[in-house]
Amino acid sequence: MLDFGRGSRESAISLEALIKNCGRTKQWSAALRLLRDAIRFDVQLVPSHYIATVSACRKGGQWQHALSVLSEMWEAKLEPNVISYSAGISACEKGHQWQRALALLSEMLKAKLEPDVISYSAGISACEKGEQWQPALALLSEMWRGRLEPDVISYSAGISACEKGDACEKGEQWQRALALLSEMRKPDVTSYNAGISACEKGAQWQRALSLLSEMRQAKLEPDVISYSAGISACEKCEQWQRALALLSEVREAILEPNVSATTLGSARARRASSGSGP
Repeated sequence: MLDFGRGSRESAISLEALIKNCGRTKQWSAALRLLRDAIRFDVQLVPSHYIATVSACRKGGQWQHALSVLSEMWEAKLEPNVISYSAGISACEKGHQWQRALALLSEMLKAKLEPDVISYSAGISACEKGEQWQPALALLSEMWRGRLEPDVISYSAGISACEKGDACEKGEQWQRALALLSEMRKPDVTSYNAGISACEKGAQWQRALSLLSEMRQAKLEPDVISYSAGISACEKCEQWQRALALLSEVREAILEPNVSATTLGSARARRASSGSGP
């Protein structure tokens, strides 16, 4: 047990290590208790103590407590920095609180703090989880205006946000998703999967298959998500043979087909064998 009564620098250092360990083990409530006890015993706290606690709350999925700790930093006259705000935005992202994430980004700017790539990426991911493609793309544009190059996480979240756009605009979203994908220097499997899913939503089976081909050319191995989205795109356009061909590729690649891919392939096979057509 940490002896807060000593009030020494050693005690403060030990406190930070303990809080970080709570974060690693997802014991957010223990991290909060440590911070509260330290305040009660007048331990001289520094921003890193609060940041570690915010991070522990984030890892524990406790966005409300994460924001509460950020507020306490202000009360303690320890102004939150970019790192602490980023941790708070990430907590909001994990809690599907896109509006609060955007509010924190706005607060940063008012406090004359420049959001970094991590801050923006967390904000874009929050918008993606909230199915808010317009704010997500606005943040990507804001990054470029601030001369920050979006990373793979930023782009992938933006592409996925387009894929999850409003139902009435699905026909347009795949184009936006592919435009973002084309901007990336080195897309990864997650980025391609988001693009293929966007094509699937827009019933663009040819473009979905084209992305699968691009992945292989880029030496990236499509995974189950890649194939499932491609199969679904073919299914929507009644391209049964191509759907079955993709399912065969999954098996040849020794991938475990998920339920949707297996069910779809079986359904297409039954339709083909029965000659019933689409």
